Amino acid sequence: MDERKGLKRDVLGTWLVASYGIAANAPIAVATLYFVGIAGLAGGSMPLVTILSYLIYATTLVVVYEWSKNIAASYGYVAMIKKGLNSSLASFMVGYGYIYQYLVAGAAGFGILGVASFLYLVYPSIQTTMPWLWAVIAIIVTVETTMIMYLGVKPGGMINLIIGLISIIFLVITSIILIVIAGSKNTLSTFTAQPVNGNWVLILTSMIFGITTFGGATTPIGVAEEAKIPKKTLPKALLIEFLLLGFGLILNAYAQTVVYGVDKMFDYASLPDPMIIIYSKYFPTAVVILLIVLVAFMFNSSTIAFATSASRMVYGMSRDNVLYPKTFSKINKYGVPGNAIILIGAIAGTLSLISGYILGPLEASIFLITFGSFYVAFGHLFAAIGLMKYKISMKEKLNLLKHIVVPIISALVYILTIYFGTYPAPAFPLNIAVYLAWAVLFIHGLVYYILKKKNPEIMKKFGDFSL
Repeated sequence: MDERKGLKRDVLGTWLVASYGIAANAPIAVATLYFVGIAGLAGGSMPLVTILSYLIYATTLVVVYEWSKNIAASYGYVAMIKKGLNSSLASFMVGYGYIYQYLVAGAAGFGILGVASFLYLVYPSIQTTMPWLWAVIAIIVTVETTMIMYLGVKPGGMINLIIGLISIIFLVITSIILIVIAGSKNTLSTFTAQPVNGNWVLILTSMIFGITTFGGATTPIGVAEEAKIPKKTLPKALLIEFLLLGFGLILNAYAQTVVYGVDKMFDYASLPDPMIIIYSKYFPTAVVILLIVLVAFMFNSSTIAFATSASRMVYGMSRDNVLYPKTFSKINKYGVPGNAIILIGAIAGTLSLISGYILGPLEASIFLITFGSFYVAFGHLFAAIGLMKYKISMKEKLNLLKHIVVPIISALVYILTIYFGTYPAPAFPLNIAVYLAWAVLFIHGLVYYILKKKNPEIMKKFGDFSL
């Protein structure tokens, strides 16, 4: 392939690559919303759950970190799984399935519908006076983020980096202030199961929410081809953004817990916007407004990050002559796959509007995230298994901890996640999201064999591309 016709290379430095992980994770938005789910189960042990979830997700990051030294491809998980398992079927079913995390759960569910429904959560009265406002916001965000992506990978990275770093700095500074305000209420018991009377079942159950708190941290693999010295830049970027995310979120989890009251955290979970309520009590109005603005902008940046990776997945598939027509591998004058970006923007916007109309923006957001998260678990599971198989087959530079122990832990976690996410099935309508995810996975298998019968040589080479 003529590189001049491919993605523009050497555009993103380490920090701009890292910005896509920070944006996808959207730490300040996660602190505002996801902590509610953790506190609802773990109460005052929320900091413990946050730390344990961070350590568990670190096994996933180690797997992707190790792969990033060997793989640099726009369709990251496709290439990882193909190289690890040497299976085009697994690459197509599981690797390509990760697009549902980028497109459905990330861009549409978390990003677009997240910002569209956030205003209703902050000001519930608006839902009565302007019930249509969410749809207007969804359309504006879809058009705006698509335009930013179309203009190149660097503008989106700059926006993500600025908003992301400001958000993390804001979390750290305000968390330290809250910890100081808490005074004598500071306690190490929040890092134990003591607040839930030693009930580790609650702790382990709440980690399902906790692990998703750090979801999106591996998203930078989608822009690997556009990075400077990809196989050196990407590992550094993954490490930097994961350390920043962990520091900001763990500190904030502790700060909110001790300032609100360790023994009151189950009540915290019943509040409409607990973080905003806490900040309204201890900070001036200007700080609270800044919090709300940063959350909204972080949702917007998250849309850019996830949709960018989704467009690169489509681009990579099209480049391999699989599923998508060649037109989606065309590069515009800004060095990015313009047609693929427009396609992703159109699908994400349409999904947001249709699901939001049927379920309401908040419920639709949860539905789409549930559907897409199913494929996250499968993607991480097969990436871990593939890394073990690949490193063992290489018979050199095999590190027992990084290449065997950590991937096994990661694989077991995602096997349990898939199992308990399916049975017992969640309440309606989220059970439909789970069943639909299984159905789509089955359809992937059928489509693969149809494509293989039609073009066996093309499917045999699918997923082989890497810089």
